[in-house]
Amino acid sequence: MRKMNIVVLLLLMASMSMGQETEEKEFKNLFTIAFGYTYVPEGSAEGSLEADGVLIPAIGLDYFRRIHPKWEIGTMIDLELGEYIIAKRHLNRQNALVIAGIAAYNLTDHLTFYGGGGIELEKHENLWIGRLGGEYGYKFGRDWVIATGFFYDLKKGYDSWSFSVAFGKEF
Repeated sequence: MRKMNIVVLLLLMASMSMGQETEEKEFKNLFTIAFGYTYVPEGSAEGSLEADGVLIPAIGLDYFRRIHPKWEIGTMIDLELGEYIIAKRHLNRQNALVIAGIAAYNLTDHLTFYGGGGIELEKHENLWIGRLGGEYGYKFGRDWVIATGFFYDLKKGYDSWSFSVAFGKEF
């Protein structure tokens, strides 16, 4: 009986040590590709001088690095895939590229808030932007992420709202 207890104890200890080896690795980097739409309330379709709002498809690439369990820093790069006019400023926008430096705070395991700034590059005029937003993410598998995001960009002379779905990988 005593040998049986020792064998059981050794088996339990071995299984506990094996469990420790398979603990989930903490990932510090996240790379995502996002697909979404940007709504520009002051925008109008090309040829129209009345601001009736435009909805522009967009694609984005994001990279974030965890610097603390709750904080991340990164960059968001978005390309608007369309053309519109800001009538009140006589400003044409065509395939604008937004590059923003972002600080992110993870309120929960799923909810993240963003803030930062950058530049919107476009062939007619480049604009400085401020960005605020949030994202709700879900992890699946060991290192994959899907997230929905909502962002507000403050620009000189007009603002825009964006909604996106991002797919990413932690490493």
